[in-house]
Amino acid sequence: MSFALFFKKDNMVYHLPVNPEQIETTSVQAIEKYEVLKLGQIAIPTHMELTEYSFEVELPKEPYHYVETSGDFRDADFYLNLFRTWRKSQEPVRFIASNGVGDDINTLVLIEELSVTEKAGEEGDKYVSFKLLEYREFGKKSAVIKSLSTGKAKKKKVSSGKTNPKSTGSYVVKSGDTLWGIAKKYYGEGTKYNIIYNANKDKIKNPAVINIGWKLKIPSTNEFSKYSAPLPKTIKKEPKLPKYTGGVSASGRTHSSGGGRF
Repeated sequence: MSFALFFKKDNMVYHLPVNPEQIETTSVQAIEKYEVLKLGQIAIPTHMELTEYSFEVELPKEPYHYVETSGDFRDADFYLNLFRTWRKSQEPVRFIASNGVGDDINTLVLIEELSVTEKAGEEGDKYVSFKLLEYREFGKKSAVIKSLSTGKAKKKKVSSGKTNPKSTGSYVVKSGDTLWGIAKKYYGEGTKYNIIYNANKDKIKNPAVINIGWKLKIPSTNEFSKYSAPLPKTIKKEPKLPKYTGGVSASGRTHSSGGGRF
């Protein structure tokens, strides 16, 4: 099996002359960790990070017998100049990788890293290592924030287009409700449960436990900055309640369950 690699920009498709031996695809699930008193660490999935593609290809100076583009051959300098132009434009380019067996890779990317090696005895032939980063389109409903862990800018969606209730701006807790589920219902993303928690801290002492019948404020999207503080890293554990069956405990509380979502 071998990969055929293409880049597409401005309606022009460029087939790389030599196929790589392998392509490494890296996909990471972003997770936030919290310390719960007497329980230890809990982990909450937040989003999928951008996919990375890494590979090395040869860009020869001449159309050797193994070159895939002998009918339309371009030398190494042509491609390197092309890649430099694309990077300076600060615009994404479409990356296509086909192995002839499974699903193709076909996505917009940025050329994050480009390393060029020229070996003794092979002057003019270039070996190029690529690190491509998936590019996601974003518009007016997205904001760019700074990552606390890396210091690098990254995208974070502020509004999903879904709005909270038009009339009341509030929600009454029912059996089986969780902050995660309520945030998912009104904002389209469960990870925004901290917004609801911060808006109702006068009632909610532990985000894992909310009482049936509570009337919770559901902030509008233009109030997000006011209530966007993260959850406290240490959460006081609730006292143990008597065992019960069914959706409601003896105290009338509904408890979070399923994967640590609040």
